[in-house]
Amino acid sequence: MKLSELPLDTWVVVEPMARDEVKVLSTHATQLQAETERDKRNHGLRAPRYSAIKTLTPIASAQGCTAQVLHKQI
Repeated sequence: MKLSELPLDTWVVVEPMARDEVKVLSTHATQLQAETERDKRNHGLRAPRYSAIKTLTPIASAQGCTAQVLHKQI
C-alpha cells in the first residue's frame, strides 16, 4: 500500500516494502495495542522490521511532501 493510501487517525502495524510503500499487517484502536503487536512481530529479530504508526494528515506523495506520522519503534 502506498503511504498516501494509509488510513487516517488509525494505528497500524506495517512492514516496509519499497521506498514509499508498506504492507499493512494490522489496524488498532489504540497506540498500546499497535505497539504490543509490533513488539510481538519484532521479537527475536536481530533488527526490528515492523513499525507501529498513525497517519495524522493526508500524504501528498506525488508532490514529494512528507507525512505527518507518529512513528514509534524500539
